[in-house]
Amino acid sequence: DPKTRVNLLSVPPLSFGERFEDAYEVVLILDDREQFAVQGSRSRRIIENVCSQFKIQMEVRRLPVGDGIWIARHRQTQSEYVLDFIVERKKVDDLRSSIRDNRYRDQKLRLVRCGLKKLIYLVEGDPNSSEAAESIKTACFTTEILEGFDVQRTSGLADTLRKYGYITQAITEYYKVELPEDQLKCAAVCPPFDEFLKRCQDLDKMTVSDVFAVQLMQVPQVTEEIAITVLDLYPTLLSLAHAYSILEGDVCAQEEMLWKQSNNAVSASASRNIFQLVWGK
Repeated sequence: DPKTRVNLLSVPPLSFGERFEDAYEVVLILDDREQFAVQGSRSRRIIENVCSQFKIQMEVRRLPVGDGIWIARHRQTQSEYVLDFIVERKKVDDLRSSIRDNRYRDQKLRLVRCGLKKLIYLVEGDPNSSEAAESIKTACFTTEILEGFDVQRTSGLADTLRKYGYITQAITEYYKVELPEDQLKCAAVCPPFDEFLKRCQDLDKMTVSDVFAVQLMQVPQVTEEIAITVLDLYPTLLSLAHAYSILEGDVCAQEEMLWKQSNNAVSASASRNIFQLVWGK
């Protein structure tokens, strides 16, 4: 049943008769840009306390998306698979500024597109203390209800780390409960950690082109087909600007460049308008 499959979380590879808890340990991986990932700080002690209190493992690495993910590490082979959970942590002040400059939407889009099913948005601090309390509450509501994120709220750093502890325990418990054989057959296999990294990096490349396509379609005479034709020739704004720079001084050649290179798939007027957008003085 495809619907069941959508709701089922991915599982790491298991040999016949092998149980998750015998084969794997769950490890929380925190992004190394997180403030509490810095060695020697007060937060380092909090991390150690949380690890011993909750009997969990935490490691710090550079993540391409999100502030934390959970992996299953095979006890024998040390192979690592990314479980279906990812968390983005936002302090109330950060959230306020990222709502203002639209980073908030971009970051959420990246989380959605990374392919993991359970998206956790953790808001740290008291929204009421912020001058933008209403916009923060609205953003949380939208994120949770309309976009299907699990929004968690915490009072501060120590509380956040405790929350990570509880979530890690819950994830471990989820995988300990043996899934029926027929469901296991339906479940997707978790991506290896390296593959997950590569997939996220590929997404980043794609996003640049996506943004460029949207910009192009704001230009008069540029249809979706024309935008795609341009992207095939020049996947990024930078690459197109570079091509124009080679023809610097010959405005006529610059205006006609896309028209000629595309064998008229980009109309002469669209070609001229795109040049004006990119190079317009």
